[in-house]
Amino acid sequence: MVVNERASKIDAPAARVWELVSTAEGQRLAGRGFVGEMAFTGAGLGMVRRMRTQGHLGDGVVVERCDHFDDAAMEMTYRIVDTGGIVPFADYRGAAKVIPAGDRASVLLLRSTFIPVDMGEEEAKRLSEMNFALFFDNVKAVVAEAA
Repeated sequence: MVVNERASKIDAPAARVWELVSTAEGQRLAGRGFVGEMAFTGAGLGMVRRMRTQGHLGDGVVVERCDHFDDAAMEMTYRIVDTGGIVPFADYRGAAKVIPAGDRASVLLLRSTFIPVDMGEEEAKRLSEMNFALFFDNVKAVVAEAA
């Protein structure tokens, strides 16, 4: 099993970063560069997100479902329920958490666990790390644009 974890300080209040992680519009902004389109059914717990991938992942439709959503704690977990034949990971589970770091900053934590399908763990982890890097870069760019 592969575990990918990353945390980074974001120069924005926790509520703003949580908005980018937890809302449809925020997720669209944070997914730029590797997700071309997103469609949502529902919000919060049980939300289903359909994403058309692009970039290093290739073109396909991946479906995820939110299994845990705690707005007060600013944390959520989700899992891939359809890989679209494009994501080479089995039993993918992801988590996002936003931790306040004073009034004007926060820490964003992302974690994923999965089993690579027909590839080595190192190669699979690199793919996941590329997704995380794009996500963090996008979040930081969006909050910088608003500043």
